[in-house]
Amino acid sequence: MALCSALMTIFTIKMGTAKQAINQGRSPVIIDNTNTQAWEMKPYVEMAIGKGYRVEFHEPETWWKFDPEELEKRNKHGVSRKKIAQMLDRYEFQMSISIVMNSVEPAHNSTQRPPPSEGGQRWEGSLGSHNQACVTFHH
Repeated sequence: MALCSALMTIFTIKMGTAKQAINQGRSPVIIDNTNTQAWEMKPYVEMAIGKGYRVEFHEPETWWKFDPEELEKRNKHGVSRKKIAQMLDRYEFQMSISIVMNSVEPAHNSTQRPPPSEGGQRWEGSLGSHNQACVTFHH
């Protein structure tokens, strides 16, 4: 999870928008979403690497980034403390390109919902005072 700087230009939340920004050669392209596991980032990382982007993973530098009570107070989406605690339980602390590229979506996740459409929204998120995944691509 990471918190990206509000000063950075956000080009994407949707997979289709990310693909468009990458195909246009924009830099940086910032994926600012709540990702707790490597497989959730994989479609974005695959796309970026395929177009020659450098991929960076960022995490917030806040004292409360792993505090469910504080995160409940600060999030803008009304996510409950219980849900935040569940997300933190799944959170993968170490992240790298090789970890993401070798990750596989768990079978119980892939059978519960249809695969995301290329233009559909995969994750929700916006800049704010809550933990988010931020994957930055530089061309």
